[in-house]
Parts: sequence; C-alpha cells; structure tokens
Amino acid sequence: MLINNTNTRNFTPNFKAKFLHSESLKLVADYAVAHGKFNKLNAARKNIDNAYLQTRLRVDIGEKEGLPFVSFTRFKPKATTIVVNKLEDLKQDKVTIFTSDKKQNVLKFALEKIIKLGNNAPDNNMYKNVVVKK
Repeated sequence: MLINNTNTRNFTPNFKAKFLHSESLKLVADYAVAHGKFNKLNAARKNIDNAYLQTRLRVDIGEKEGLPFVSFTRFKPKATTIVVNKLEDLKQDKVTIFTSDKKQNVLKFALEKIIKLGNNAPDNNMYKNVVVKK
C-alpha cells in the first residue's frame, strides 16, 4: 500500500492570475508564510484578481537611501494578443512606486502594501491608482 504525504514544508504559492512571477513577490510570500500572514496575503490577492482580468502586475522591492520601497509595474496585453501565454505578449503600461517614510523591514513594508492594495479592492484609491488610472 502506497501512502502519499501531502503535508510538505515546501509551499509554493500560486500568483499566476493577476501577478507576474518575480523574485521579490516570492520573498514577500515566503515572509508572509513565515510570519503567519499568508491568509491575509492570499485574500488580498483574490480581491485584486477579481477585476481587470487582462491587467498583470509585477512586484519589485528594494531600499533607497535606507528606506524601503515597493514598485508595482502594470502590464497590459499587446493589441495583437488575444490570450496571454508568455511575457512577450504583454507591454509595460505604468510603474507606481511607494516609498516608506521610516526605516523598516523591506519585506514587511511590501506585504503591508500588497494587503492594503487588496483591501476593498476595486473601490480603494490605492487600487485605482495602481491598476485602473493611466
């Protein structure tokens, strides 16, 4: 009798619907899992995914002059693309950068911004600024 163990420690979150894969997003997701906040991150992702199905977001994080920042790059499909299968089918549309006003953990700052982006998603001002407005 063969028994498969489904309880594995290697958890790979799926951010394929609205978010493009980036190393920064993976780091934020790993941070959320390590600090017990993955449920909040996943709920925010689901709220973000519900509208604007053609829009994709890439998350990048970093520090500038000791202050953390998170950058959301918005991609739209090219005019000749019907179904997006690869990154070449997308064109960069807008980059929005949020910088912290105090020194803190970069991953914590990015996690908070993604969760805030997903709160009341289509109706909040941050979501409108990043995803909707030109």
